[in-house]
Order: sequence, then C-alpha cells, then structure tokens
Amino acid sequence: MRAVVVGGGIGGLTAAIALRRAGSDVRVFERAGELGEVGAGISLWANAVKALDRIGLGEAVRGLGAEIGGEVRSWRGLPLSSFSAEEMRRFGDASLALHRADLQAALLSALPAGTVRTGARLVRFEHGAGEVIAHFADGREERGDLLVGADGLFSAVRSQLHGEARPRYAGFTAWRGVVEPGRELVPEGADLGLWGRGSEFGLANIGRGRFYWYLTKNAPEGEGDGPAGRKRDVLERLRGWYGPAPEAVGATEEAEILRTDIYDREPLGEVWGEGRVTLLGDAAHPMTPNLGQGACQAVEDAVVLARCLAQGPAEDALRLYERRRAARTARIQRSSRLAGRWFFQLENSLACRLRDAAFKHLLARAQLRQLEPVVGYEV
Repeated sequence: MRAVVVGGGIGGLTAAIALRRAGSDVRVFERAGELGEVGAGISLWANAVKALDRIGLGEAVRGLGAEIGGEVRSWRGLPLSSFSAEEMRRFGDASLALHRADLQAALLSALPAGTVRTGARLVRFEHGAGEVIAHFADGREERGDLLVGADGLFSAVRSQLHGEARPRYAGFTAWRGVVEPGRELVPEGADLGLWGRGSEFGLANIGRGRFYWYLTKNAPEGEGDGPAGRKRDVLERLRGWYGPAPEAVGATEEAEILRTDIYDREPLGEVWGEGRVTLLGDAAHPMTPNLGQGACQAVEDAVVLARCLAQGPAEDALRLYERRRAARTARIQRSSRLAGRWFFQLENSLACRLRDAAFKHLLARAQLRQLEPVVGYEV
C-alpha cells in the first residue's frame, strides 16, 4: 500500500513509522524548506509513551528527556500539591518532558533516508481510479492508495475536506523558552507549576542539562510585543513571582523566546475524511495545551491508523480509524478547553483563591485519579 502523509511534524512522522511497520510504502511531504530544530519543550504522557512502544520507539524516546514529577505552587510560592515521578508511573509507564527537536530527530532517524520531502506545499488533492493524487505548489504530484493530512492547525487537507474556517482563539497567549546547560533550575523529577491570576507558569527538566519553561496570559488575539522586547514583557509579567520563574526567563536568550496565541477547533464528529483521505493530529482535533495532550493524541492516532489499515480495504479502514478515535479526541479537546477556561486561566482573585485552596486540600491520589482516563489509556 502506498501512503502519502502531508505534514512532517510529530504526528506525520509517527504515522509514517507506524504505516511502514504495517507494510506500507510511505512518503512524507513537509511544507517547510527544512526540518530543523523547531519548537521548545514537549510533554509525552504515559499514554503516548505506551503507544510508541507499540511501534518499537518507546525505549529510544525514554532516553531523550526526563521523567515528569514535581510540585504545584501559587505564583508567590505557596505549596499546593506535589507528585513524584514514581507516583506518576501509576499510569503504566513514565511520563516524559523533552525537547521537541530531540523527539523529531528520533522519529526521523527511524525512517529511511528520502522518506521526507521538504519544501512541498499541498495545494489540493483529487481522487483517481482507486487512488488519491496530491498536487503540490511546485508542480509535483504524488499518487497513493491513501492520503493522511497531518498538516497541523491550518491544514490544507482539512480545508478541502471541510471548508475554510478560522480556528477558535482560546483567549490566551503563551511564551516558551529553553534554558541551555549551565545552571540547575530544578532537579530531575522536580518540575514546577505556578498558578497566578490569568496566568500559569511551568518549568521542567528536559534532559541533557536543559530546562523548558512556559508562561500563559489572558490577552487579546494578536497582541504584539511591547517596545522593550519580548523578554522584558515576560519578566515584567513575572515581577514578584516565585524565584525560579524569573530566573529561568532571565537565563534565556531574547531570540530564543517564542510566543504563540493559543487556538483550538470544535470536534469534527465521527467522520474526519472521505474516500481514501483522512486527518491526523492537530489537523483533525487541535486542542489547547492545558492537558499536555496535543502530541500525545497525534501519536495515539498514528498507532490506531496503522492497526486499522491492517484490517481491511483502505476506505473502510480509514472510516474505522476515525470512529475509533473520534470520541476520545473530542472528549480531550473539550476537557482541555474547560481546564484552561475554568482553572488555569482564571482571573478573578476570589475564584483563584478558592481554586488554590481546593487543590491544596485534595489528596494527591485523588488528583491523579482524575487523570486516569486520559493518561492511563492504552491504544
């Protein structure tokens, strides 16, 4: 079976590996001119690590980053809760924090040279006689038995299938950065989350002496950086916050600080594609980062897609894949949106105090139990 994958991100590369292991001939087409070091930190919760085991990548990925564990505090440093890395393994495996570029490199190394074609912007696809034909902006065509749209939030494949529609702005923006080796901000397994008013800060060890941080803020869509620069904006936002937060930002180069407005979309329902075409990852179910499941759900998608294609004809297998994934991904999309709106991005001072007090008095095992349906899941 010839598979055309549009998009060379985490979801597209994982899909290519899973499909190859299932016996398909796969070509990946990526819009960017090269696959360089992009992004910052990423979380792979136990559900994704277990899914990667299914396609032979679990051990390679476990060596890339650091196990997730740590504590939650108020923005001033008042302890609210803590979880050890060992306690996090209750979900059946380790949960990991790692650099997105390291994960991408590991996925690329699992594919034969030449599998990924860069500088390939999809303009349309069409159904032929028992095949699908992808047309690219530079005039290239690629024929396959199926096409997987793994081309992200602004997916060209999704637009052709479901029409042009803007994603939904979640109401907040996020800054992200990586601190290179040179200082110990938090020990491994002692990650830090800080909750403020309309803001959340996170700091995690991602292996090889590096640390990943992020900061969210309720803000108008498209808000630009201040005249003093992005780093100064973040430090001003963190004035008076618990020490490791401003320390991490202060140790990050201005040019290395990324800023992204946060978006998602409404769930698509049980049918994502048509004929020999389907969607995967953010192209199918973009979600806010509040549950850390964006990449994890793309990994799950890839494993289930390959499994379904081993069970019957391509068109039937793609619809089976969509039915098997639709309810779970829709539930996580909605839960992530609600977690941001009613928990992490709360702005009312009284509501924030009540949130912090409730979380502080909720037993750790009860907090972890709430994550069981998401993180304890096995594809």
